[in-house]
Amino acid sequence: MSGDKLPILLIGLEPEIEKILSDLLLKVSVKRVPMDIELILEPMNPSPALIITSMPKAPLSANELAQALRMQYQEAPIYICSMARADFERKTFIKNGFTDAFLFPMDGQNLKNMLAEFIAKTAGGMKAYRAVKVIDMEPGTTLDFDTSVFLPANNKYVKLSNAGDALDATRIERMKKSKFNNVHVPADQMKNFYAYSAKRLKDLGAETLSVTEKKEKLSQAVRDLISGMFTEQSSSFESGQAVMKDCGEIVKNFILSGNDSEWYSRILNVLGENGDSYSHAGNTSTLAALFSMGLGVGKPEDMALAGLLHDIGTAELPPEIQALDPDEMTPEQFAIYKKHPEYSVQLIKSRKIIVPEVVVKAILQHHELYNGTGYPNGLFGDRIIKEAQVLALANNFDYLTRLKLGKPLLTPSEAVEKLRQEQINDPSKIHYQPELLKKLLTLFPPPNV
Repeated sequence: MSGDKLPILLIGLEPEIEKILSDLLLKVSVKRVPMDIELILEPMNPSPALIITSMPKAPLSANELAQALRMQYQEAPIYICSMARADFERKTFIKNGFTDAFLFPMDGQNLKNMLAEFIAKTAGGMKAYRAVKVIDMEPGTTLDFDTSVFLPANNKYVKLSNAGDALDATRIERMKKSKFNNVHVPADQMKNFYAYSAKRLKDLGAETLSVTEKKEKLSQAVRDLISGMFTEQSSSFESGQAVMKDCGEIVKNFILSGNDSEWYSRILNVLGENGDSYSHAGNTSTLAALFSMGLGVGKPEDMALAGLLHDIGTAELPPEIQALDPDEMTPEQFAIYKKHPEYSVQLIKSRKIIVPEVVVKAILQHHELYNGTGYPNGLFGDRIIKEAQVLALANNFDYLTRLKLGKPLLTPSEAVEKLRQEQINDPSKIHYQPELLKKLLTLFPPPNV
């Protein structure tokens, strides 16, 4: 090990997880040990600053491993990773001494973000950024944190302002009207951003949470909700009611809170991020509810609930399939992937989560296409309920406007126009009810209209 690098201990970590972290592991000094309790407890010099472990095998339990590691390394953050849903008990793991638990591949981005921020904070020599919403910036106010704009097509950050600078109103308005709904703040300066936004909101007599903080709390709440659904103890009627209560709180506090007349700006607030499974669920939930309002289809609260739960069945897929985008899959892998809407419904029912029937149908049908080429049942035309089409539009809209390396960001109007052009130019891609898509187009006119 190199003595001038941050010491990290990896215990029995699977190659798939190391691959996700590979670029970051080059910046630290790594010691790898197999899942052997005697080797694990051998003193490490220098002592590890952070530990990442895989799930142990019998007779050693995860909780015993946590206790052993915590006795040996009282101060170091200790994270456990699992490639399998079976026996994954995040709350129990944390209670017994782990700092956090990550289920793969769903949590891959979360683990990578955690490690990047830890290295930046502890070792220096690199920057880790977090996205904050432009809407949280007040023109003319002094910002005591740096800001940058991320250019996905070039995969680089460009400095926008230094701590102590004020962003002028013209620049902020241009950003709000452009594709940049976010600026990026160094992770180690986020405490300054939180203090700035709290003071700004207090001065305005407004809510106590910024849009950025609400977005962060939404993603965390969705992560807590979904990871809690995977425990074996979550199949009673009482646990099903608890999940519904949690869903209701998320919808009430994060999805439907706010002024309905500001639906367009609220849509902008969920776009242009490098999303993970949890932020995608939160974004789709928000978009489905707002599209429901704008299109006059279904109840916004039902659509928000469908958006939260629409993809939970992907956790039933093999990890290697979960890690791929559909266009990267072989025909055999895609055939397995196409079962995930059914798996989502099965998981809802097996966990005794009582949801309205329209929510179940919307989830089951959100990959059905108007021309009958969708899945899982090849429904066509008006056999697909409109709520499922709205959920499908919200789901696709989030993917189209997501930050993707090497590709320029799409504005809402560009994303909807892309859907329209596909339907006009290729009859095999008539995926949405024409009248519904036409109405969506009126909600997002091109900038020159």
